[in-house]
Amino acid sequence: MRILIVIGGFFPGKKCGGPPVSVDNFCSLMKDYECYIITVNHDLFETKPYENIQEGWNDRGNSKVLYLSDSEYNKRTFEKYILEIYPDILYLQGVFQACILPCLQLAKKHDIKVLLAPRGELCEGAFNLKRYKKVPYVELIKRLGLVSNIHWQSTSDEETEAIKRLMKASNDLIHRLDNIPSIPKKDYPRREKVAGEGKFVFLSRIHPKKNLLFAISLFKEIQGNVEFDIYGPIEDEDYWRRCQEEIKQLPKNVKVEYKGLVGHDQVHEVFSQYDAFLFPTLSENYGHVIAESLIVGTPVIISNQTPWRGLEGAEAGWDINLKNANEFKNSLNLIIELSEKQMLNRRKNARNYINNALDIQKIHHLYSQALQSVCFDKQNNTVS
Repeated sequence: MRILIVIGGFFPGKKCGGPPVSVDNFCSLMKDYECYIITVNHDLFETKPYENIQEGWNDRGNSKVLYLSDSEYNKRTFEKYILEIYPDILYLQGVFQACILPCLQLAKKHDIKVLLAPRGELCEGAFNLKRYKKVPYVELIKRLGLVSNIHWQSTSDEETEAIKRLMKASNDLIHRLDNIPSIPKKDYPRREKVAGEGKFVFLSRIHPKKNLLFAISLFKEIQGNVEFDIYGPIEDEDYWRRCQEEIKQLPKNVKVEYKGLVGHDQVHEVFSQYDAFLFPTLSENYGHVIAESLIVGTPVIISNQTPWRGLEGAEAGWDINLKNANEFKNSLNLIIELSEKQMLNRRKNARNYINNALDIQKIHHLYSQALQSVCFDKQNNTVS
């Protein structure tokens, strides 16, 4: 089976968040399929092409990737390669990306089956950002008949309900498929935890949806010697300025530092350097960074707007209502007071939690079933 993936940003980029991780992990898991990826040749908010890429298809081992300039990344070029590859499935990432409308039009024109993964863009927290632009767009693609018979990937109950509500998709066209986690290549050394000290990390896009401003505000009344390091691309300069102003209001016992970007191959190592991952996000349909933190044994302090729940009961972290700032603060204080022996137990529990949640063999089976279902579309009873 040939699968063509069109995505706005991909590796070696560092600024595109979770979708490239999802796609790369998909290609690695489904290595028994032929995977092709079309993307742009530069990182988000940049124009300089990546180094060490070549014209034409680049072989990544798990996929072949075509990097296009902005002037080439258009409907005409998409059509050229769709006709060259003639995929069994066009696997699209996101709803509001520039490539989606032309790709849906081309899929309809050439009778190619579509699996579309919204990647959380239809979930309430994300959809409400610039809703005034998104609602007319959704109505347009529905009115043009571009999403009437396509298949959808959902990674949470919230996303399933959003797809049904906003896109009017029927249950048989929605496939509940968990995202595929990234597995660390090795164990990383840890610093010794000292009671009364805490080292926390935020690793995500710096954007209102990720709620960094709220995270910073939590440290105003925190006791002990605290470090809070921030990693990620600055997508919203105004928002980052507000974050910087909030940092200036923090007491002297809290040291905050912006550390810049992290390559995907460095994420596990970065998480292993911290006592907890603080991530009060407004909405995540999966949250690769949450899984990546837990899988190296770093507990998480997150909002309850993600699929990762029951963390406190498992002593692997906390999933907290965003209205309850005091509970976030209590969680930070608890981590600060832990000794090395107590921290070792928390790290073990974090790993146990994520290992119990993952079943790679089952995930592969579910993806295979879904892809076969997309190829054999019951609505028109044809096989691609």
